[in-house]
Parts: sequence; structure tokens; C-alpha cells
Amino acid sequence: MRYWTDFRSTIATTCAALALVACSQADGDGEGMGDGPPSLLNTGDRQVYFGDLHLHTSYSLDAAAAKTNTTPDDAYMYAKGEAVDYLGRMVQRRTPLDFLAVTDHAEYLGNVSRAMAGEIPVPYDEEEWERLTSHEGGATMFELFGYAVRGLYGEANEGLVDPARSYEAWQDTIAAAERHNDPGTFTSFVAFEYSPTYRSNGAHLHRNVIFRGPTYPAMPFSALDSMNHEALWAYAETNRSRGIESLMIPHNANLSDGLAFPWNDTYGNPISVDYASRRAANEPLVEITQIKGTSETRPELSPDDEFADFEIINSDGDLAGAYVRTGLARGMELAEALGVNPFEQGFVGATDYHSGVSSTEEDNYPGALGLSDDHKNAAAILGDLSPVIGSPLANLSASGLTGVWADENTREAIFAAFQRRETFATSGPRMRVRLFAGWSDPTGFANASDWAAQAYRWGVPMGGNLGAASGSGPTFIMQAAKDPESGNLDRIQIVKVWREGGESFERIYDVAWSGERQPDEDGKLPAVGNTVDAAKATYENTIGAAELFATWSDPDFDPSERALYYARVIEIPTPRWATYLSVASGVPLSESTSPWLQERAWTSPVYYTPMGGAS
Repeated sequence: MRYWTDFRSTIATTCAALALVACSQADGDGEGMGDGPPSLLNTGDRQVYFGDLHLHTSYSLDAAAAKTNTTPDDAYMYAKGEAVDYLGRMVQRRTPLDFLAVTDHAEYLGNVSRAMAGEIPVPYDEEEWERLTSHEGGATMFELFGYAVRGLYGEANEGLVDPARSYEAWQDTIAAAERHNDPGTFTSFVAFEYSPTYRSNGAHLHRNVIFRGPTYPAMPFSALDSMNHEALWAYAETNRSRGIESLMIPHNANLSDGLAFPWNDTYGNPISVDYASRRAANEPLVEITQIKGTSETRPELSPDDEFADFEIINSDGDLAGAYVRTGLARGMELAEALGVNPFEQGFVGATDYHSGVSSTEEDNYPGALGLSDDHKNAAAILGDLSPVIGSPLANLSASGLTGVWADENTREAIFAAFQRRETFATSGPRMRVRLFAGWSDPTGFANASDWAAQAYRWGVPMGGNLGAASGSGPTFIMQAAKDPESGNLDRIQIVKVWREGGESFERIYDVAWSGERQPDEDGKLPAVGNTVDAAKATYENTIGAAELFATWSDPDFDPSERALYYARVIEIPTPRWATYLSVASGVPLSESTSPWLQERAWTSPVYYTPMGGAS
């Protein structure tokens, strides 16, 4: 898979370095929370829950090849706040998650780790096997990984295709989720990742498959069964007819070579009404951020968006088909022709860590990719920290999380929130974010103590569809409250994407912000400031706001054109994990690595479709 090919040496040194340091919490965390007017926070009819829907353990072929030793049980324990052994050291989240899905790769599920333990023979000579089964690191792990991946292209890979062993691993996966599911306290989802990666261009068209439970299919569906995601939908549809409910979440659009939001199906035919309808039914969500970069947008696509250059990596192919914002615009364009929008999706965030430990705390980041996160070998493999501090991975944050607004912390309630897209993504912090949209004036209740409960009756929450246009344009109510263990808030923005005259457009509106700043004559809001002391890896919450709340009406609304709106919440600058590593190790950051970042959250869009435009 291209990511591993591009970054394998970087991963080796980065993870080794992380094994050598213990990062301390930033100065100033939580300051300012007691100041100002009473909080407007109100749960309304639903509560917010945070979790990770994309995490790998040693049951995944690439994690196993990278020496990860955690199991699904370990992953759930870590998510619940318990300490677990990760390659010889104990690691622990400060703040537990509310839900987790372990999404090990369906391809060779559990078999590569068994091959590395000598339980499954593959055609290696004795010296290769000695390197493979040792804890010395080196290229053999990636040779095995490449050997496994070649099977996706129809080449022989003797030994690794063992359905009986994969069945055992799948049953272990289900059993672990059942052991840790605790309705009302912690939710565990049975899941897997379907991982077709194309040889011609390295395109990732991967999906996480999340089951509602309590019943599950006998086996997961893998790219060895089919490289065409239409076949995955057929698998899900057959299961659904038997009462086994699931949904699929595409991820890493940025690594799709422009095929995440395509014009054609995987057989090369133009997208049809049937394809569009099936995709909309099976894939209500898309992953917008994770450890392999953010897929919202990039400066080439959004030159007027000052926050577009956030945790991005190199992308190939059709950029507009590889990023979420332009992909959703493409969906509206297809809907004009088909009457169905195949890409009407909500947003989630995830880690995609291959460590089994879903840490998203920048100052408590134990590494994410296995390999040399082993104390016994870190010093020998690492040599010095310079390659880590200057690596591409140092420019990526410890991302990300999904927030959901659900009636309770149970599989049924959270899965229902996924289906109605009442979800938001964050780059790691646990910001509480709400967005509602409606046609009438909300001033009668917007400042009431039960405003959120009234908003559900007034309009639609994030992920919803506005009804027929009424009045001059939609009005939005939005609220964001900071993570108590992270930075204050800079601003809330509304990102609008719309169709006009057969073309797609976008515009960013600053709708709420901290302090006494005012937009300049060009409408640009001044920067919030920066309290990060890179030499100490600290910051202060003396700027920004603990909470922001606003109502806003679209001044440019055209009821005849399709549109979507989502809120983006920006934090003040805080140190990234590489800065903590730099200070702990005494090795300076590369000039190419910013010592700070502005963490953020993205709500699922609210969609507007003109009368007669279907959806």
C-alpha cells in the first residue's frame, strides 16, 4: 500500500523516537474555563459521545508486519482508559473514549501475525525467517507485507490465504467486542476494513465496515473477494436482508488518486442512478481526518481558505476527486443529472493507528504505527533523532476523533446517529460542537437555557436536509465548547458549497470569534495570536474563548440552487507532538515543521435541495 511504501523508513525512525521520550502536558491547559458569562452548554435531547472508528491491531497484515503486538482486547482496554502493554511499555489515555470500533484489515485477517510466529509457512529461507520472527526490525517485515499485498493482484502468496485461520480471528474480533460492550458506559462496535489498493496508481479505495449488532456475518469481505466496492455493497445488502445491519465509511480520500469521488464506477461506466442510490444508502459518512493526513481540502483547491493548508500530504491524480469539499460539490453536480446525490455524506474523524492504542493527545502520543516502538531496539534502530524531527510524519498531528450526538451510549443509539449523520470530526481534541439549521427566526429561543431541545423542533441538526425554502434564507445556530485539556477556541466558521449556473463555488464565513477582533476592509478576521513557546513545548490559554455561540443567516442564498453548509471550529495554536519530542530529546525541529498547529473540528453538512431536485 502506497503509504507504507512512501514512509516506511520514516515510520521506523519516528516510532522509535517516540519510545524514548515521555511528553508532559502543556502549561496553561484549562485556564479561563471559569471566566466570563454562564455557559450556554445544553445537551438538548441528546448527549455527545467521542470515539474512534478506525483502529488496527496485530490482526492486521501491515500492523503485524510492523511488529505491533496488541490485540482487540488491548484496544478496547486502552480506549476505556486502562493501561496496556505496547511493545514492552505501558501506555494509557488520560481521558477515556465513549466508543471504539476495531477495524482490522479483512485481507489475511490474523494470518500475517501467525506467519511471523512461524505458525503459517511462507517461502522464506532460514535467514529471512530469523529476521522476521526476531525483534530486530529491518526490511523483512515489509517484504512479508509486500508478499501479502501481491496476492491482491492475483499473484501466488502461498500460505497466507487461510480462511480457517481468518475465521478464527474474526470470531476473536467479535468476542472481544462483546466482552467490552457495556451499554450506557462504553460501546464497542464489531467492524473490519475492506482495503483494495490499486497497483497501477497506488490508489486507496478503502472502507471501514461498521456493524450495528448484535448479529454478524460468518466472515468479513475483503479485497481478495473483489476489488470493486460495488461487490462490498452487495455483501452488505445481502446481510441486511438477513437482519445484519452495517454501514461503510470511505477513508483517505487524499490517497485515492482522485477516485474517492469519481465520475465513473469501478467498472469504468459513468455513475448511474442505481450506483448513486446504492452508494448513498450504504455510505452515509466519510472520514475527513486521520494520521495519514486531512482530506477536507487543500490550497490548490481552496485558494481563498486561509486554513486549507492543514496536515496535508502529497496527493496524486485528480485533486478534486481526492478531497471531501470538492467531492461533495461533485455529488451535487451528479445529483443535477441523476436526481440522486451519491456523495451526500456526514463527517467522521479517526486515527487509523496501526498500534491498537487510539491516543489523540499530542502530549501523550505513544506512536501510531508499530515497527520500532520497541524499547529494546529503539536506540539501535534510531541512531539519532534528526531523521524523526525532520520527517514528513512530524508535520502530521495525532488525529482524530468522531463526535456523535446520540440519545444514549449504546450500539443502537450511536449507530442511529451515524445513519442520520449527526456526527462531527475533530483532529483529536474533544470539542463539543453543535449545528442546527432552519428557516424561521430563532431569536425567541436561541438564548434560552433549553435552546438545543427547542432547536430540534425548530429545524434540523448537522447531517440533516433542509426542507423547502421559506423566507430569505436558512438560519444557523451553532455552538462550540473547548476540550478542557486543550486550547481555547479561535473562531467558528461556516463553509458553504453551492451550485450556480452549472458550476460549483465555495465561500468561508467567519461567524463567531474570540476577543475584540474585527474583520478588516477585505472582510478578513485578524489572527487570534499565538502563545506557544516552542523552546518549552508550552502554551497559555490567555487568548481565545472557552466557548463560542452564534446565530447566522446566509446573506447570499439562492433558493433555486443546491447548497450545503458545515461548521468548522478552529482552536488557538498549541504544540504538536513533534514539538514535545523535540524538547524532550534536545533535537531541534526541522525548519519545514511548524512547532504548533491549530486543532479543529468539522460538523457534518446540512444539505439544501431545491424543490423538485430530489436529493
